[in-house]
Formats: sequence, structure tokens, C-alpha cells
Amino acid sequence: MYRLVLLVILSILGSLVVVDGRRPPPRPTPPPSSDDDTLLLVHTLFRHGNRTPNSKVYSSNPISNSSFYWPHGYGQLTEEGKRTEYRIGTTLRERYQNFLGNAYNIDFIDSRTTNVNRTKMSLQLVLAGLWPPTGQQVFLPWLNWQPIPYNYLTNDKELSGTSVCSNYDTLVDEVENSDEIQELLSVYDEIFEYISNQTGEDFSTPDDMFSLYFESVAQVEYGYPVEEWLEEVFPDDLEKITKDVYYIGTNTTALKRIAGGFLLRKIINDSKAKIDGLLTPENRKMFLYSAHERNVANLLITLGVYGDEIPTYGSHVIVELHNITNVYGFKVLYQDWTTSQPQLLTISGCAAFCPYDEFVELLAEVIADEDDCETS
Repeated sequence: MYRLVLLVILSILGSLVVVDGRRPPPRPTPPPSSDDDTLLLVHTLFRHGNRTPNSKVYSSNPISNSSFYWPHGYGQLTEEGKRTEYRIGTTLRERYQNFLGNAYNIDFIDSRTTNVNRTKMSLQLVLAGLWPPTGQQVFLPWLNWQPIPYNYLTNDKELSGTSVCSNYDTLVDEVENSDEIQELLSVYDEIFEYISNQTGEDFSTPDDMFSLYFESVAQVEYGYPVEEWLEEVFPDDLEKITKDVYYIGTNTTALKRIAGGFLLRKIINDSKAKIDGLLTPENRKMFLYSAHERNVANLLITLGVYGDEIPTYGSHVIVELHNITNVYGFKVLYQDWTTSQPQLLTISGCAAFCPYDEFVELLAEVIADEDDCETS
């Protein structure tokens, strides 16, 4: 009798929980399979995390002194930015758990960053989320972290071609001074004049507005509003100009080859070496690149899959090399955090799984050669 009463009570309570809507939420759906049985190599380029402003931008800005950003300083990751980058590592770990295995091995991954503090820190955070220590790699029981080396190059054409290649600015100037682009920019003349008058400084180029936009975003995210006069053009108008800067900086084949073509070439060459059994070390599984929003945008534009958005903090492009039924090819994915899982992109003229030879042929004109970069 006691057991029967107990069962009835439990049944009623269970019904009440359901009716009241307080049933424990279902476990989250695991990320879609990365097709571990066909996956051979992963290339990932990501933007650094949320940051403080780089500098004053304009001298009359009342929120410009570095003391406002203590203890971080100019251009450094915030705590939110650190969480953003660590999250990249944990989501990559979830997606590639079976492919990577549990234990870190130095042969498995090659990690590179631009020579900037916030991208170096971002890469460390991604690696911390991607490769927590396991088993004998735990050297302090209370520390869920292990040191993992990374690299950066002084003259890095893959990640810093727009700075390293002295001919890039010359090519951009030619585009910017063309009749087509001058007509495009003429709609912003009043904005250029307005900001110049308000600041007492010369804001007359798209790059000036580009910098003002990103530094204002960083200032607002840190908790300091922009000045009232700036609200007339921020964020909407400055965001439009910023997107046009991407367009101008990749407007020709020559510009695309410098802006994104060197990294594309490395992705293709490393993948070909993997296919041919010539990649050193032979058990390399992943390449990580820590860079900036412009790197992400430039690669998407070079691949022909850019969607007219400013890459968010922590956004990343993934290029997977697969062998599916004896056909080598690529899958390109993009994570901008508008969805829980990265979006599968399609190269124009190819399928979502794009065979290697077709991929290379379709993108041949934007794959860089050494002659594309002039260094002074």
C-alpha cells in the first residue's frame, strides 16, 4: 500500500513539473560530425577577442587616456575577449575530439600569430581550450592548462601581406583614386567634413573612418559611450564605410592575391603535401592562425564567399581537407557566432565538398606567387 501511494505521488509530481514547464531542459545537441573517418587536415584562421581601443584616434576624445583602460592598456584583450577566444578552443575540441585525440603531441598542431599582443594572447587562449592536459600531461593537479608553443614571423606574407608588401598601398591608392571608387566615396563627403570639423583634425580617407569605427566599438564595449556628436554617424554610417574599405582593399585580382592569396596558397600547399605524404611532420593534423578581422574578411573575399559582414570577435574560417571515396577535397566553414555551429560555405562553381583539383582551378587567379609581393 505504501509503495502504491508513493508511486501515485511521484506520478502527480511529475505531471505538475511538466505542466508547470519546469522539466529540466534537454541536454544540448552535440555538434555535427566533422566526418572524422574522412578528415585529413584542418586549417583555422580566427580573429582575436574583444579588446580595448588601440589609441586616442582623435586628441579631443575625453575617454582617450590609457588610464581609462587600466589595468589592460591600449589594444589589449578584455576579460570578455579572453572568454571569446577560450570558447573557440573548446568548440574546436568538441568538433574534432575524435580526430585530434585526447593527448597533446607537438607534431599534431602548428600555431602561428601576427606579432601583436592581443593575437598572441588569443592564440594562447584558443590552445588552452583546445588542448587541456590529460593523464600524465597534468603537471599540477589544480591547473587545467599546459604550455603549448606558437610562432610568429617578422615578415609574414600569409598573415601580414598588406603590411609586408610595399606595393599593396600603391595598388590600393590606384583603386581609391579611380572614377568608380571616387563616386562611391563621394556619398560620404559630408560625413568626412562633419567629423573633421568636430574633432579639429583631418578625417578625409576611408582608413581614417575605419580606425574611428573600430576604436569607438571598443570604447563602447568597455563601458564608455561615444561623444554625443559622434552618435550622429556611429555606428551605422561608419560601419558602411568600414565595409567599403574591405571592398577597396580587395578590389582587383592583384589586391586579392596579396590580401588573402598568400594564406590561400599555404593552405593549398600544406594540403597537397598531406595528400602526397610529404607533410612534415607526417602526422600533422591542424594549422591555427591567430589574426585580425581584416584577415578573416580578406580570406572570405578571396575565396568568393564573403557575406558583407564585419567579422565579429572570435569569428573564424575553417578549411577541412577530406578524402571521401578516394576523392581529395575541401569543405569550407565559417563561424560568426550567429548560430551555434559553423556554417558550411560553397565555393562558386563547386559543391559543398569541393574536389582538390576543382578548388585549385576555380581559385587559380587569386592564389599568390612570390612576385605578387614587393618588399622595400
